[in-house]
Amino acid sequence: MATYQSFLSKIARRSIIGFVRPPSSKAPVADKRRRGIAATLEEGIYSQIWLTLTGGKFLVDLALLFGATAIHLGLINALPFLAATSQLLGAYMVSRIGSRKRVMIPTAFITRQIFWFILILIALPIERSQKLWLFILLLAVSNIMGQMGGNTWLSWISDLIPDQLRGRVISLRNGVLIIVALGADFIFSRIREGFGEDRREAYLMLCLGVAAFFGLKSIFVFKNQWEPPYRPAPIPSLREILRKSFAVPAIRQLLFALAFWNAAVGVAISFWTPHMIVNLKMSFTSIFFYTLIATVFSFFMSRFIWGPVIDRAGTLTVVIFCSAMISAIPIFWLFITADDLTVLWFEAVMNGLVWSGFNIAIFNLPFRLLPRENRAYFFAILASISGLALGVGAIAGGIIAQSLESMHVEIFGVTYINYHVTFVLSAIMRACCVFVLRKIPDTRRRGMIFMFQVIGDGLVRIMTNPLLILVSGAPAIRKRKKAFRGVKGAKPQR
Repeated sequence: MATYQSFLSKIARRSIIGFVRPPSSKAPVADKRRRGIAATLEEGIYSQIWLTLTGGKFLVDLALLFGATAIHLGLINALPFLAATSQLLGAYMVSRIGSRKRVMIPTAFITRQIFWFILILIALPIERSQKLWLFILLLAVSNIMGQMGGNTWLSWISDLIPDQLRGRVISLRNGVLIIVALGADFIFSRIREGFGEDRREAYLMLCLGVAAFFGLKSIFVFKNQWEPPYRPAPIPSLREILRKSFAVPAIRQLLFALAFWNAAVGVAISFWTPHMIVNLKMSFTSIFFYTLIATVFSFFMSRFIWGPVIDRAGTLTVVIFCSAMISAIPIFWLFITADDLTVLWFEAVMNGLVWSGFNIAIFNLPFRLLPRENRAYFFAILASISGLALGVGAIAGGIIAQSLESMHVEIFGVTYINYHVTFVLSAIMRACCVFVLRKIPDTRRRGMIFMFQVIGDGLVRIMTNPLLILVSGAPAIRKRKKAFRGVKGAKPQR
């Protein structure tokens, strides 16, 4: 009996402070690394639950409960991007303190545990307008601290996971987190409908409570995760980093293109989910299935197609193609009504197909352009400027939508409102940005025809041998025996 109670006590303790225990200081490095990698998976699960329940439609539902209008939604969505400049402070703190863990734990704690205060805010007997601005203030603090810890986590993981294992570990982790995110989304979407509108406040308090609890669990796992020895590089001059960022033509073009693109995306970023909830009258479960469709196609393309395509056809080729397709996505929303959601499901498929390629390619592009020396600071500059652009775009979109709040124009039986104006504006700006993205230098860039041939090769291999999905992260794509003539930049595969 005593043994059984001891076993239950151990399970209860580990379910709170983490199942992966910290390694002994005398343990071999291989054991420390193995436990550290296991901890990243456990921490990722808890963090993903927190992230799912404090973002997306759940965050929008909370903002609408506090009476948020278009301008407030624009500001709320701008906060994570406006806070991107704090990544520079995070990089500076790591260099000064000399430990990623000592920076990561307090910043992550504030980021995730501040939602207990938002939970209490729901129950406070004060005016909704006061609640709304307090909510925005708390979100701002959370986002600033979260951005400070972002680069810190990347630096920690890059040293923890060896190069030869990183692809497989991150791929496994991302696959697990997709399942966790979809599971949490589905469960709490069904709970939302079970609670109904009458108990909406209780439901949101439950969401925030569960999110903050799992956020706390992730902090305990961070404490258990081994940190490899860290030798901080000398702190560079911020003025010199900025000078190089704008003096080197390739980096300057990348900064301008990403800023323009993010501003274009930001104009409409605040209104997709509110439009689904308020105007299209979609239930949380219906929104979940929209997310599921986009996620499935995104996962398939990310894992099996886009990686080899980028390696062979060039990063910029994929960026240009996907950005052109993404420019058309907002137009789909002009034909979606509460009575007929057919076009929405086609949009979800296209969303998953092209955004997955764009995200992978645009993440890969800076590695080819930024210098290795002080690269973390160049990344912070890039994230800060592009984040500020998206934040400004989101605020501008909020102002436009707020000024057109009373707009109701009927054309061919479809009623168009203020949100549709931001969708069209975003589409136009994205299309213009494609021409800016084309100017970014990429010596490995090949033509679109070659890219389609590579995509076709990958799809044919998967369709003719579906078992590749089970045994391979990315199917090898057959090399053609001859170079493609007439394609600018084409050259034999080495």
